[in-house]
Amino acid sequence: MTQGVEKMKWTEIRQKHPNKFILIGDVVEEKISETKYRILEGNILRVSKDGKEIRKAYQQHKKKGMNILFSLPTTPMDFIIEDVPVKGILR
Repeated sequence: MTQGVEKMKWTEIRQKHPNKFILIGDVVEEKISETKYRILEGNILRVSKDGKEIRKAYQQHKKKGMNILFSLPTTPMDFIIEDVPVKGILR
């Protein structure tokens, strides 16, 4: 299910689409520490009950260079993401 591009507060997005995967673009975030950010708002790009559908849409948008993220059905109203550096050797 594709949504129109309309910037909304994260709490409104979560209330409007409970228990669904949500693909969000043009994210507005607030830095709360060196590695943590609170998602405040964004544009709804796609909403689905199917995680595979959202993952595929996410990959397509990323290939186009878009700055996007997706939420899980269990993502809380206080949406905090953390940048975790990758350690080790990638093969």
